[in-house]
Amino acid sequence: MKKAFLILLSFFFILFSCKKEYTVIDGTSEETFKESMESISSKLTILQQDKIQEAVKLIYKFKTERTEEDKRWEQLYKLLNGKNAEQIFDVAEEIAKENKIAWSSTSMNSLDPSVFNEDIKPLTEEEQKLKQIETATRIKLRFSPVSTDAELNDGFYLYPELVDDSDKTVFYTDLPLEFSISFVNNGTVVYVTKRKVASSETGDPSLNKGIKIPYAMFDKEKMATTSVDVEVKTNAGDKYLYGRLPNVPIDMSKTREAVSSIEDEINTQVALDNVKSFIQNIGSKNYSRAYSLTKNPKWDTEERFSSASNGFGTIDATNLLTTERINTSKDKIIIFALYQIKDKDGKVKTLKQNFILKKDKDNWLITDTETKEIKDDTWK
Repeated sequence: MKKAFLILLSFFFILFSCKKEYTVIDGTSEETFKESMESISSKLTILQQDKIQEAVKLIYKFKTERTEEDKRWEQLYKLLNGKNAEQIFDVAEEIAKENKIAWSSTSMNSLDPSVFNEDIKPLTEEEQKLKQIETATRIKLRFSPVSTDAELNDGFYLYPELVDDSDKTVFYTDLPLEFSISFVNNGTVVYVTKRKVASSETGDPSLNKGIKIPYAMFDKEKMATTSVDVEVKTNAGDKYLYGRLPNVPIDMSKTREAVSSIEDEINTQVALDNVKSFIQNIGSKNYSRAYSLTKNPKWDTEERFSSASNGFGTIDATNLLTTERINTSKDKIIIFALYQIKDKDGKVKTLKQNFILKKDKDNWLITDTETKEIKDDTWK
């Protein structure tokens, strides 16, 4: 559980009758640390009680490594374990001297808050996750065909791997990165898509978790040659990463025929948006909005659709990982979605599903689903 430094530290020094008397800090656990600090502080003067708080703040700032807050507290427990009040003051005095801070354990002047305010501010959850890739400088791209059987091979997998200046893999997990992927043919961008990647496992070809790119994604009329150059970029915090992979072969016999390229792209985007919205609205329990995106005989009423016993009301949360178009025709679009559901007991399952959408007036509604895989998993 995260601790707000100033609130928790002040709590450590609330004076009340302790069950046990301490003369030195017991840093074996959070509880004994708190009890021993309270016990030691209760024997100090009012001035020294304030000063020992300031001393601990200085030690926390300058003697613990800036990482997850819980780990910094564990470091502090070990640093102060076995020390009495005078020894804590001595450590803080030395820190103040080394860092040219105007502070003394006997001075009436308080420690300037600006010395520690910025450092003790806990990292946000996003900042903590981004620290995993702080050494990454570029994206290394590889690919492999979906199948070695020419008849079955309907596309290729992309493996975007984050690497540092030494070309070493930068590992990360539970960090949703949005990759913008452009496909360039004969100097012209023929397709652009975005995919979310949450783990460095996607960049390892041996794990078979790459990004699938179907040949049917490409419009045959736009292709001047039988290969594409792939360009990938992502923004992670203030870091911009880029990668390029030239000459990925395309089986032209499996690309799509252009019906009306602009209309086709618009229809696909509407279908993708509707599937994303459907999954997200289920997770946020906005069943009316989710139901309005469907026209499935199995979900004949909104009440049955949102039932808490056998409908979508059994789902407590959803986590959309990726979506992609599988197939498009004049009256049907198939969208693949990889997403997670969490039930009311906290159990998590990852689903791979095809959503079948058919045109209804000017909209594309979900008329059926095909579940490809369901597996127990952890929340990403």
